[in-house]
Amino acid sequence: MKCKIKARAMVNPTEDLEKVTEALSNMFDYEDIEIGENYVIVSGGIESLQILKDLLRERRIRDTASKILEKNASSNIITFSLSKQAALVEVPNFVEGYQSPLGEIEVEIETDEVETLIQWITEK
Repeated sequence: MKCKIKARAMVNPTEDLEKVTEALSNMFDYEDIEIGENYVIVSGGIESLQILKDLLRERRIRDTASKILEKNASSNIITFSLSKQAALVEVPNFVEGYQSPLGEIEVEIETDEVETLIQWITEK
């Protein structure tokens, strides 16, 4: 299964770049990192999702995650948002419909097998 993940978080003027990077590292075991003037982007393959997969299992929120991922999936892309603040303390918190003051981690997963990927990341 082909899979490319990209997660982007904005760095607000009141935030510490290291904390934003740590929040991303707490959710993803990324291969590449790009640090811009006011953003951080991490990217990688399916192995980059292992931390998030493990956290979903530990937190027992796989059913909720599955519903959110399915709702936000198209033919070959899954998009969703995670709370940057919760990610800093290693908690995967999906954000829908509202923006937190510090912003979110915007995640895009491109895959040739959307359903298989969702089943893998949320398997029991």
